[in-house]
Amino acid sequence: MNAFGAHHFGSFILNRARGCLEDETGAECFLRPKSYRVLEVLCQRRGQLVSKDDLIQQVWPDVFASDDSLAQCISEIRRALGPESSKLLRTVPRRGYILAAEDIRAGSVNLSSPAPTPRFSRVLVFVASVAVVGALSWTWWTSQGSSPQAATKAADASVLEADALLEARDWRQRGDNERARALLENVVAEHPDNAEAWSALGLTYWLEVQHIAWGGGRREMTRAFEMLERAVTLGNSARSHRLLAEMRLLAPFPDMRLPVDALVNARAAVALEPSEPDNLVVLAHVLALTGRSNEAVETIERALYLDPTPPDWHRQVAGLSYLLAGHAAHAAEELGPLYGAGTFVGSRWWPGWLFAASLAHTGRTQEATAVIRAAKGRRPEQSVAAVALSLDGIVDGTGLNLILDGLRRAGMPG
Repeated sequence: MNAFGAHHFGSFILNRARGCLEDETGAECFLRPKSYRVLEVLCQRRGQLVSKDDLIQQVWPDVFASDDSLAQCISEIRRALGPESSKLLRTVPRRGYILAAEDIRAGSVNLSSPAPTPRFSRVLVFVASVAVVGALSWTWWTSQGSSPQAATKAADASVLEADALLEARDWRQRGDNERARALLENVVAEHPDNAEAWSALGLTYWLEVQHIAWGGGRREMTRAFEMLERAVTLGNSARSHRLLAEMRLLAPFPDMRLPVDALVNARAAVALEPSEPDNLVVLAHVLALTGRSNEAVETIERALYLDPTPPDWHRQVAGLSYLLAGHAAHAAEELGPLYGAGTFVGSRWWPGWLFAASLAHTGRTQEATAVIRAAKGRRPEQSVAAVALSLDGIVDGTGLNLILDGLRRAGMPG
């Protein structure tokens, strides 16, 4: 870390004064607050293995956070680092992460060397002067509470704060969802043309519907659609298209599901941000459920390549894609590590059926039977026919029959 409170690594600088990541051209990338904090901790302990538990304790000291929350932060950091990510940030499976100890920039300055040359000293003085002027300018602008620029910055800060509250997408964090909604409602009231705020606000209502315990229903679903469609009209963002694709694919109300619309929005999200793994995973999900399983496999493999430490839901979609494409062994490999006490609880019920079917199709019938047995008492479906009704989101009849046939092979009745 240099005298200006910045961490240098690779061709990047973590500018602590500005709260952002800068590349070698000086371009700034403002990470979400939790992702920024994860990177800051890794920078402070460069060259050392930082365990997942340690990172979670440092970044989420007073709230519950899952490995998924940390994985999403790591994914955002990797996307920001781009091609250098694999050299700079190493994953140690099941243990944690290491940020490269050495500065790998060609011709980079050794910050631990004795005294700089006179020419470099002049450069430092100049940079310091610019930093002081910039800081004074920033202070002046932020003191002008009535200026349009200050209002816009305040709105953007509120959206970022709301995004940080929503990023876990955890059914246990309903309070965070409500706090995010309050922030976003204030933003859209004062800035009705803020597309990102409308998109994030729509997400709060979609989460209300997704987490049954929160009590969201048709009214919340309708509001989510209205807000996201407005966001698309205002800004045509990848996130808005991705969320619309999710909702048109997974809405709990059959009359609100439009697979064709889901596919159009998923493709639009990927066209706008082709290197965003979440966009690719949602597209793979739509492709798999609409009978395009081979294309789904190609798409999910691109997503897994871009994100070497994906969250569980990426693995679930990978398992679905492989199974429907006839690659049962690969499906079992993706779904197996996710299987455990939480399977068949909450949103993890459908991967449980997929895991049982994939095991059966690979000849591991006894293991498949054990998975189905574990579902008793946790799921209301006690027959293949009942499972078929619960998997009504699978538009492709051939794919659905493949799953059901696997369950029959595992001994599940009719």
